[in-house]
Amino acid sequence: MRSILKIFIATLLIGHFSLATIAQDKKQDAPKAKTEKKMKMKAHVCTQACHDSGKHIYAHGEKGHVCTSACKK
Repeated sequence: MRSILKIFIATLLIGHFSLATIAQDKKQDAPKAKTEKKMKMKAHVCTQACHDSGKHIYAHGEKGHVCTSACKK
């Protein structure tokens, strides 16, 4: 009877630790999916702002653009 009880307790402990490991792995995978989202960049097309300033003014989504806090609004 004692050996059956020991086997049962050992099974419960192994199950508990394996579930904790699985939950921890899922938490680590979530940020990777978030960083993979990137929009496709299109070629720059000069606008009036480029001609007025004498240098290129890149719009959001164009190659060469660097996002700032204004883009996130």
